[in-house]
Amino acid sequence: MQKRVSPNLAVILAIVGVLGAAAPASSQETDLRYNPERAPGLSVSASYMHQFDSDLDNSGEFDVDRFFFRADWRKRQSEAFTLGIGINYDFSDYAFSETSSYPLGKPWRQVHTLNFSVSSLLALDKDWKLFVAPSVGIAAESGADWGDAVVYGGIVWTSYRFSPSLALGLGAGLFSKPEEVTAFPIIVVDWKISDRLKLSNPLHPGPTGPAGLELSYMFDGGSTVAVGGAYRSLRFRLDDSGVAPDGVGEDKAFPLWVRFSTKIGTSGTLNFLGGAMVGGKLVIEDRNGNELADERYDASPFLAATISFKF
Repeated sequence: MQKRVSPNLAVILAIVGVLGAAAPASSQETDLRYNPERAPGLSVSASYMHQFDSDLDNSGEFDVDRFFFRADWRKRQSEAFTLGIGINYDFSDYAFSETSSYPLGKPWRQVHTLNFSVSSLLALDKDWKLFVAPSVGIAAESGADWGDAVVYGGIVWTSYRFSPSLALGLGAGLFSKPEEVTAFPIIVVDWKISDRLKLSNPLHPGPTGPAGLELSYMFDGGSTVAVGGAYRSLRFRLDDSGVAPDGVGEDKAFPLWVRFSTKIGTSGTLNFLGGAMVGGKLVIEDRNGNELADERYDASPFLAATISFKF
């Protein structure tokens, strides 16, 4: 494999584990799961994920280190209207083996995505809600022209609360990405099946895909175990000196995971995830969006840790 400097997952997990052990648990809800109706305030999170070696269909293999940073601020403007602002930065560091060959070879290395969004949550009455969130950002390999890497669009959905324990909704996302416009449905689920069991959306819908579904169980003291799944598509502009100068790269897959979460004091949450990327595919297109190559990859296991705080 190509050599590089990479964070040690065991060290990172040990550090955040000590942080979690040093603070008492709390029943206060601080997790950054997707919840547009949560209390106003500022939420921040940082995540690290390592996607282990996965074999490519043709030849060779690759692995990925990913970092995610998120800040989200909400303020209630009136009884019926809440305004939100969100900023996300994601960094993906790919390493392809020396044996990776045509048609992919070593198509890209480091990918940056930056996204800024403004959201509006409107209570139409005591049961109906409308959510609208336009966003703009960039998705580019290091060295690519950011002017050609703009991603913009938005999501909109409406939900109905059938009871204090059940709200369901439908909506859609529409985004213009490098050389492509994509659309996808959004299913909003907030179902408290019992005092401990809940079915909900775990991810923020946006340029990389919809919100997914997750079934979680809460223990005494606030710790939670969950299983979930989603669809993700990372599409970005390539640099001007690789296998497809100024072209487009895409990494898409279905992540499936098991999550364990615990509280950190009164304002923090620590998440550990383990799972696999299944149905994965890497795609290369030229600067006009014409497909040059695509290659599937085997199920790729991953481990991840997230620390988040609500202020």
